[in-house]
Amino acid sequence: MTVIIRKIRTALQREYLKSGGIQIQVAIDQAEENLGSLAEQCLDQIDETIDLIAEMTADPRRRPSTSELLRIHALVNVMLGACAATNTPGLVDTLYALARLVAGLLATDTWLDGALTPAVNLLRLVRRGVLGPDEIEVLVGGIDQCTDRISRLDHLAIEP
Repeated sequence: MTVIIRKIRTALQREYLKSGGIQIQVAIDQAEENLGSLAEQCLDQIDETIDLIAEMTADPRRRPSTSELLRIHALVNVMLGACAATNTPGLVDTLYALARLVAGLLATDTWLDGALTPAVNLLRLVRRGVLGPDEIEVLVGGIDQCTDRISRLDHLAIEP
């Protein structure tokens, strides 16, 4: 006699393994519908978070403190979580670019005036959907160039 032991890890697995349980495509459709119902709330959260970051970086000549940079990094993570319920092209890539820039700033004392301003402005534009994919790619590349420059200046110990 053969015994089959199945470990059920999720509610979805329990449902589709039941006799007459939910079909996978139906479950996926319901999950997408649930995410869609959260989209507006998540977009509001993203907007509020962008505003918080903009407040912390309003003076382009002032380097944010380490605690402010850590807070910005945490806020980026909050926005990345909220992206799961939205379909905003380019937002995830822009957030990752901002996270890389903040990580670069945390690793150095180098500061280029306004280093965070383009990233915050790009977040606003991407969130509103006014840029195409090619434009977003180019602008994210510009943020990454800034990150590289900050890292290079710190490595060479050259004043900006």
